[in-house]
Amino acid sequence: MLIVSDQLDLIEVAAALAEDNKEAVTQWLEEGRLAKVSDEQARLWLEVDASLWAVVVRPWILVQMRAS
Repeated sequence: MLIVSDQLDLIEVAAALAEDNKEAVTQWLEEGRLAKVSDEQARLWLEVDASLWAVVVRPWILVQMRAS
């Protein structure tokens, strides 16, 4: 599971992964705008009953906090 920064468009990130756009994905990872979801982050979402957008790009599940 990967968390997508709210600075990025979730669908664009999903498309980049599906198209194996290594350059874009590497840049986002290095910038911290795309990262693996930590257990702590998942717990926080549960505690605050967060609304999330999700897209599956096998084998990944991309999630992004939904704006309130």
